[in-house]
Amino acid sequence: MSIKYWSQIGVGLLVFGFTALFSWYEGSALLDNPWEWRYSTPFSEMVHGTDLTQDQIVDLDFFVYAAKFSPLFPSFMIMSASYLLVLLGYRFLKHRRFTIFLTLFGMVFLLMSAFIASSPTTGGNILVWLFVLIGLLLFILAFLFNRSPSLRIKEHSNQT
Repeated sequence: MSIKYWSQIGVGLLVFGFTALFSWYEGSALLDNPWEWRYSTPFSEMVHGTDLTQDQIVDLDFFVYAAKFSPLFPSFMIMSASYLLVLLGYRFLKHRRFTIFLTLFGMVFLLMSAFIASSPTTGGNILVWLFVLIGLLLFILAFLFNRSPSLRIKEHSNQT
């Protein structure tokens, strides 16, 4: 595997890690706002029911709260995770499977945008547009990979 590939993976993982930590920190403000628990703790409600205490809040709910009210770092986290998945798909899938992967991945993003489209928060609206843009970008990328002979996936050698 080339140094270009591993450097992209490394930078992607660093960006994902830092933005995840910042998102988690911003989302921890949920603990200070018990009136928001009813609206921002879907994972805790699945695990513990509707009557929650501060100790029962699941860490994933911090990301939900951060995405709703401070969407900058969750947005970068989503973009870096998507970039990493596209890189891994490009590396390990053959040409036809990769275009199908990009198309399905784009559909998942569009479905996620439809799922949160009725969000009353500014962060939710930002994420809707982010999901739509990433989904459309993945569709365009799949189309380009399918149509352009210069973008064909080369067979990678197993040499290290």
